[in-house]
Amino acid sequence: MTDPFDELILYLRVAQAFKNRLQMSDRDRALVLAGTSASLLQMNCVANFCRELILQHNQGHMLRKYKDFRIATEDPDFGVFLKQVRRKLSTESAEAQLVSLDYQCDVRPTDYATQIDYVAAVMGVAGAWLEDNFG
Repeated sequence: MTDPFDELILYLRVAQAFKNRLQMSDRDRALVLAGTSASLLQMNCVANFCRELILQHNQGHMLRKYKDFRIATEDPDFGVFLKQVRRKLSTESAEAQLVSLDYQCDVRPTDYATQIDYVAAVMGVAGAWLEDNFG
């Protein structure tokens, strides 16, 4: 899987699955990868929301020193961290986690007018709220 949008959806679903199991550190790893994908896609409200969720759980997270994911991805130190996270949670591993955690998500892209609305639904929030609060 190399499409950043597909990766974004995959990692958001895995983050939800981990959250449902109260595996918050694993959820945060998935959100780091989702936020990075969202940043590449210039879906800044999604990336900002991912960052906020991570910092709510872990105030000392590396992301605290960056204003947003775009700035973080420009820092070589964050690049090293991102490689470590990708090694621990590759797309193949993420897909396997969805199966092993028995995660079901009934959200389909055809049910939404925009990609932001679809992504927001996967995250369990409204697209307008996401854009208003993190856009």
